[in-house]
Amino acid sequence: MTELYRTGFTGGAVQESIDWMVAQSAGAKRICVPFTGIGRSIVAMARPDTIIESWDTMAYARYIIDGVFRAKEVKTNVDGLHYRKGYAFEHRPFKNMDDRSAGFIDWVAQEGTDYDKACLGSAICRSTLMARMMHWKSNVEGLYTRFQRQFEYNQDWLNQPGEYIHHEGNFFNWLPAAPGYTCDLVEIDPPKVINYSDTYSLRFQQFNDCLIQEHVTLPKWTRRNSIGFFRQAMQVPAPKVIFMYVSGVYPPYDVVKRVLEEFGEITEEQEFYHQGRTDYGLVITK
Repeated sequence: MTELYRTGFTGGAVQESIDWMVAQSAGAKRICVPFTGIGRSIVAMARPDTIIESWDTMAYARYIIDGVFRAKEVKTNVDGLHYRKGYAFEHRPFKNMDDRSAGFIDWVAQEGTDYDKACLGSAICRSTLMARMMHWKSNVEGLYTRFQRQFEYNQDWLNQPGEYIHHEGNFFNWLPAAPGYTCDLVEIDPPKVINYSDTYSLRFQQFNDCLIQEHVTLPKWTRRNSIGFFRQAMQVPAPKVIFMYVSGVYPPYDVVKRVLEEFGEITEEQEFYHQGRTDYGLVITK
């Protein structure tokens, strides 16, 4: 059983789906991951002989990859509660956020290391209502306690095997400028469109703004553009693709399957049931 990396975000992958993904990635030396998220699938697939190249538009992914998984040791500037009037203090991105919580977030975002900010991101998430990145449900003492817990937890994830190459940016901006790029495997776990927009755009915009201390608009996935994005991601030259999806989102699973079949044969299909939803795992062989 593969140990799952956790940061507190709701809606994460189930154990069985990660174990299945790891089994399907066996033998792949160079792996492409267009959408990193918290890096859970990346660290699960990593082995001493793997090179995993990844992308994500949110800074949090870089803090985890570079500050935790690639790091040889803990590097920190946080020795207690400090405060600063920065982006979170001035803009209050979460409803009901208090002054001291906002001030601590701003200080760590400006003065902390990548490791510190990887811990801060988890603490911010766990300090919102049901960890859903909406209303603030903590004081600064609770926020700091969650920071300290993730600080201890992340130490067990330092110096992971293999080589990690991470890009903070939009994978689709890179894709046209990559002639000759090849890999053994592409692992695609795309943003999920709920109602009319994806969960990143709905709830993670303010989270990212806090961490980078400015407003930078994240790319938005919608009902209109998601299928086009799927087709672009499937164009990466690789003989095998692992594609993860979920029920209750748009486009529906049967539509997504038909799009994937444009690029190869679906040679494996699995369903994983979790808290009222179904997670899907597909292998497409080109």
